[in-house]
Amino acid sequence: MSLRSCITILPGVVKTLKPNTIHQFNTSLQNITKRSHPVLWFTTDHKPPETQSLKEIYYGILTPQIKAVKVFSLSSSIVGIVGQPFLYSAIVSTGNVPIIVAAYSFIGFFTFITPFLLHLITKKYVTHLFYKPTADSYVAKTVNFFCITKETEFKVENVKVPDVPGMFTTLLANGKPLFIDPRLFENPDHYARLMGYDKPIDFKLYETPPIEKKNE
Repeated sequence: MSLRSCITILPGVVKTLKPNTIHQFNTSLQNITKRSHPVLWFTTDHKPPETQSLKEIYYGILTPQIKAVKVFSLSSSIVGIVGQPFLYSAIVSTGNVPIIVAAYSFIGFFTFITPFLLHLITKKYVTHLFYKPTADSYVAKTVNFFCITKETEFKVENVKVPDVPGMFTTLLANGKPLFIDPRLFENPDHYARLMGYDKPIDFKLYETPPIEKKNE
């Protein structure tokens, strides 16, 4: 059959098709499209709605170094714990008491104390800070003891700036101390909001005791 004959017959075939047949064909085609491209069928953006609403406003430049040091410290601690029985047996066999005490102190310090010291120093460091316009809130990311990212969501009214900030503490968010570097904000207005610089200055004059007049 020639191509011209097929084109001539095609309109007649389409007219003879029932509406139900055409509807079934369209439904089957849609089902095939859903199975082959399930993500594209629902949305063209693969990000969840919560991720779309977050806007990154701060990034800690020391984040890669902190994570690398913590991973190295945890790895060395695990190796030290596994190898302690062999090391201790070899050290005790020497019979030298000063060497035994020094070796035990050295191994114990790098195995147990170093990871806790690193955690005390780095647990307040904010690696990422996001702003959520829909809720007018902030999401701060920190790294816990096992180098796992932890999120803390808070609002401006939940922020407290201590009069005497502690070591590596810029502000308290929901009672949790956080350290942020003001130079790393993309928009300084967010830092001003968090620190309360956009509020009127309170000189705390009401706390000044009244001056008592001396009786002449």
